[in-house]
Amino acid sequence: PPNAIPEALFLFNVGVELGQLMFIAAAALAMVALAWVSRRLPQWWETWRAEIPPYAIGSFAGFWFIERLVTVFT
Repeated sequence: PPNAIPEALFLFNVGVELGQLMFIAAAALAMVALAWVSRRLPQWWETWRAEIPPYAIGSFAGFWFIERLVTVFT
């Protein structure tokens, strides 16, 4: 309603912020769960665990580079 615009805008912003907090909480819970699982894997996992983040970052960077390169030349 036209007479409730400030309240609607305030409650919309509160909803967005609560959604962001819930997303951060879910991501943090997922990271804790992954850390818990990785501690219970066999010993050979210790060497692989250190190599996964650089390969993941490089894979994403390579994908985005190729994606943007294709965008520039098309």
